Amino acid sequence: MIVPNSPGQPLIPAIGYIRVSMMLEEKISPDIQRAAIKELARRRGYRVIEWVEDLDVSGRTFQRQIMGVIADVEEGKAKAILVWKYSRFGRNRTGNQLNLARVEKAGGELISATEEVDARTAVGKLTRGVLFELAAFESDRAGEQWGEAFQNRLARGLPPLGNAQFGYIRRGRVRHPLYHDRTLAAPEDGPERYEPDHASGMAGILADAYDRWIADRNFSTLADWVNARGARTTTGGKFRPPELLRVMDRGFAAGLICVHHRDCRCAKPSTCRNKEYHPGAHEPVISKETWETYRRLRKITSELPPRARRAVYPLSKLLKCGYCTHAMYPLKVHRSGTMAWVCGSIYRKHYDIPRCGSRFVMMETVEEAVQQVLVEWLPDIEAAAAQATASLQTAEIEESQQEVLRRELERIDKALERQTELLIAEVIPQSSYEPVRDKLLGEREKVLGALAQFDDPSDPIDPMKCVPVIEGLVQEWDSLPADQLRNILAEVIDHIDVYRQDPTTAWIVVHSVWGDQRRRTLRARFSKWRKRADVE
Repeated sequence: MIVPNSPGQPLIPAIGYIRVSMMLEEKISPDIQRAAIKELARRRGYRVIEWVEDLDVSGRTFQRQIMGVIADVEEGKAKAILVWKYSRFGRNRTGNQLNLARVEKAGGELISATEEVDARTAVGKLTRGVLFELAAFESDRAGEQWGEAFQNRLARGLPPLGNAQFGYIRRGRVRHPLYHDRTLAAPEDGPERYEPDHASGMAGILADAYDRWIADRNFSTLADWVNARGARTTTGGKFRPPELLRVMDRGFAAGLICVHHRDCRCAKPSTCRNKEYHPGAHEPVISKETWETYRRLRKITSELPPRARRAVYPLSKLLKCGYCTHAMYPLKVHRSGTMAWVCGSIYRKHYDIPRCGSRFVMMETVEEAVQQVLVEWLPDIEAAAAQATASLQTAEIEESQQEVLRRELERIDKALERQTELLIAEVIPQSSYEPVRDKLLGEREKVLGALAQFDDPSDPIDPMKCVPVIEGLVQEWDSLPADQLRNILAEVIDHIDVYRQDPTTAWIVVHSVWGDQRRRTLRARFSKWRKRADVE
């Protein structure tokens, strides 16, 4: 039994902590928790100096305001944390132990209003530990049930969380009368489904957003365009570039469901970039080709530094010094405004990075050489495509060989399973089972080794798909803005290595995205010694 403080003693400062979980069965009113904590403080002689509430927050994580409460105890502002139940403190085994240890090390204590135990005794510590373990068990059980519901909705082609989707109307559900963030099934409206919102025009705006971004690749201007047409987020606010980016990256408009990758074990699935796509049951509003183009261009732009996404020069962040691999930066080399590319090592003189020298090349000569490489690529790509027909037969032969190996692997696995069943049923002794098992395992290793020779983890880019891009670059080089020219170049050029041997000798090596390399010698005009050069 807990004995209250003696009369006349000063009240002990404490912080009342209230947490309401996202689980429906844990929607305990904050007023009920507050009343229980006040009664505990009255009986035990505590003075609640502050109330901290985490509303609609899960106890599985400690990324909530409870961490500030623990810090206040460590700083001596309070001597106790008062909760309704120990489960309000947390449902994470590791987090409970670590953070409770911080509280007790600082001389504080955690007290439950409805589970009063004396944690200063061995029995009290055991009881509190059992209560914490029960809370963690309930969390794990609820998590398993939620995982089953998650997979069930995913198998049906529905968003696992049941979120509203921009450009679509959710059918078969009605809003919950008590909870604004929940819905109920509406059988009179048919099964749950998502239909494109053509009536309001939001589906058309979503589809046009992909085409406009592919052409411009600027989420800021795209967000302004979307907002100007009256489109709003699913919560009723205006679109900001990051929000619009997330909506489009989700791929719902392409008929896909985007979820956290099942093999990723990170602690933040909502913000993790490791995603996977599953087919949805809803109607897409954009074509598969548009979606693939969007993803390919998004991958290119996401790998660029923010400043290079709105490039001032066509070759920004494509040029690298061939000697030290540092990026090349633009530099004005004459009062007339003549620009050059200079090795980035000269800007690192304050760091412990060796400089490779003041190498620079004229911007005009590099652009001319790149255009020449683009012109060279066109006939070579078309010639290679003509030879691809001959290699098609070889690919078909390899595919048939892989199929034979897969069938052989399946046969061996079934034989292993059959031998194991015979051993378990005591039809054959262990001495007869082991030689057959070892033989089958050896055959299996050989088949797996043969299959590994056909595996190609890379996803090579078909150069024929780059032909229209290259043709457009060659024809519109002088008319396209620098930022658009830079974005289009990144579709066919991975990077360009720049070399300069002496004042009159320099060259570049252009690396294509499909693996080809071309070397071009730069005109001697690139250096300040151009008057001594033999050629202009």
